[in-house]
Amino acid sequence: MFIAAKKIITIQSATAIGWLCLLLLTGCSGDNDKSRSSSSGPSSSAANSSVPSSASSSVSSSVSSSSSSSSPYVGHWYAPAYGYIASVVEVGAVYTVKTYSTTKNYCILQKVVSGLSLDKLKQSYTYSNTVKEVLVENKGYYPPGVEYEKVQSLPVVCEKNLQILKSNTGYTFDAKKDFEIFWQTFNELYINFELRNVRWDDVYQEAAESVGNINDEEELFEFLSTLVSPLGDGHAVIIRAPLSPDLDKSITVALENEDIPTFSASTQLTLYEKLLNEYRQMFGFDGELASAQAVAAENYIVENFGKIIGIIFDYADQNADIKVKAAGEIAWFKTSNNIGYLFVGSMADYTSGKSTLVSDIAADVAIAEAAINEALVDLEDTDGLIVDVRFNGGGQDQVALNFVRHFMGQSQVVYSKSAGRGAWATPVKNVVLDPHKENIYLKPTVVLTSGDTASAAELFTIAMASLPQVTIIGEPTAGEFSDILVKRLTSDILFGVSNETYLDVHGNNYEGMGIPPNIAVPFAPLQERQNSYDAGIDSAINWIKGTR
Repeated sequence: MFIAAKKIITIQSATAIGWLCLLLLTGCSGDNDKSRSSSSGPSSSAANSSVPSSASSSVSSSVSSSSSSSSPYVGHWYAPAYGYIASVVEVGAVYTVKTYSTTKNYCILQKVVSGLSLDKLKQSYTYSNTVKEVLVENKGYYPPGVEYEKVQSLPVVCEKNLQILKSNTGYTFDAKKDFEIFWQTFNELYINFELRNVRWDDVYQEAAESVGNINDEEELFEFLSTLVSPLGDGHAVIIRAPLSPDLDKSITVALENEDIPTFSASTQLTLYEKLLNEYRQMFGFDGELASAQAVAAENYIVENFGKIIGIIFDYADQNADIKVKAAGEIAWFKTSNNIGYLFVGSMADYTSGKSTLVSDIAADVAIAEAAINEALVDLEDTDGLIVDVRFNGGGQDQVALNFVRHFMGQSQVVYSKSAGRGAWATPVKNVVLDPHKENIYLKPTVVLTSGDTASAAELFTIAMASLPQVTIIGEPTAGEFSDILVKRLTSDILFGVSNETYLDVHGNNYEGMGIPPNIAVPFAPLQERQNSYDAGIDSAINWIKGTR
């Protein structure tokens, strides 16, 4: 099948890892340009540990920079909810941006972007000076990104304890130091310890006793992976790869190498895990699979994945066309019941033949917009619509939110967002979307979800759930909403932290547990494959019929 060929690649690692790595570059969530801040409403969840002092005691706000440059961009900028310091320097109208990652005791020069013209700098950051001087990182055309406030100087920890990195002269591997940086970063910025039922202080006590036994980077990677595994947070990703001052380029290169060690764990069972467990149970394998067994398991998973896809598209009316767009990630048809079916397999990676998992945002948005417009024209005379995101591991929020706008009859709040916790929490922001100007679908609509529905696909789901004609059918989603806050260690280890809180329109936080369906239906159990039906689609058709 046209989708199965692409999805086979995801079976082992790309579903859980590929999208996460994509998000390390682009972020998995961005708010609409019509969003507004509010100081009221539910605040982000507090963690077990104390609020970070980080660089706060040594960073003071300032309405002007100490630099003599006339450009307001020049100077030092602090984002405490993200543990970032951005330092902008201008030499002869050429700009350099250095991004520092800070904790209470450590400072790392995480990324250096140089050779920027003022126009290029403005494409990445927006400057404003209303109540205070602020620099906001641009994320496509759906702001805002990380918000920085201007400060007088770098924090003392960056002046006195700037770390030597592996790419620097004089570096020595220090597992204990990297563990301390890793633990402090999560302790100060992670917002979901309570939701994940993890006592991070206890984790430190146990880990501190054994970290001295670590001899190299490979062992440190495994050690840190075991620390975050109990979180079950698919965005707490860890990658071991060569890192340079151009961090984005380092990530891109790493993504093109399938052998790069990557770790991530999720709360919900994915389709791959279900099929693997099914194979183990069927053939009585309990422990680690031998090489031949592992190959047989992969073949079983691929075969059954193909069956699931085949069953879905057998619902198409025999006289109706099945249209496929966006490199096989978007497809649609009409059923014999005159109900539309729209498959959205991802929120990105819509260009055929790309050699990297790093997606072109502008291209994805354009391709997605063309596809959804064509689909809704074809399906406008249907009695209802099923939007299937059960295979969708995420991608670009711009794509997800653009889809939502085609189902809106009026402007409204679709979710809320904040970053950080305690004293450093940003205000809760109500995100408002406007309806699209054309091809609006307001008839009964079902969104099908599963444990694979993650990240930007969850943003799509939580926004769609706010609309009056929409119901959610399937399984709880993955519970991975926060953008991946990218951090690194002194060694060549990169990791992600969830530091943002997303709330539905009723103030519910589904981080870690996933968005619950209105109608619970398991996804792809063996019985369905044996009898060639899809209970999710059947339930969606029955619900739509019941609304008429």
